Amino acid sequence: MFRKLRNLFSKKNKDESETVCGIALYVEDDGQVFVDIRMSDESEQSIEYLASILSMFSPSSFFNVSKIIKKQLDEEGREDLYIEIIEKTAGMIKFTKEDIDSEYEEKPCINPSDVI
Repeated sequence: MFRKLRNLFSKKNKDESETVCGIALYVEDDGQVFVDIRMSDESEQSIEYLASILSMFSPSSFFNVSKIIKKQLDEEGREDLYIEIIEKTAGMIKFTKEDIDSEYEEKPCINPSDVI
């Protein structure tokens, strides 16, 4: 679903922007989906804000976005930051059984109406 990530953690001066943390999802003309994540710093507060944003995603979207974050942070040698983000998110996320069941609902391969 998500294939590329741009500007995972951009470091900006607090004077330039008041945004502590944000995630932007968009699709370009060629159909590629991009995820932009911006954090002002790697403080506990910024990580908590990112975790609160990640906890708003549906289960499948959460796993797709977190996979991209993991890949980018692994490439930068920052596995510790990824673990911090996921641990914080795990404490906030509340997937109900209905959420998970609706994402992975079993459907028949052939509809009975297709047989006739």
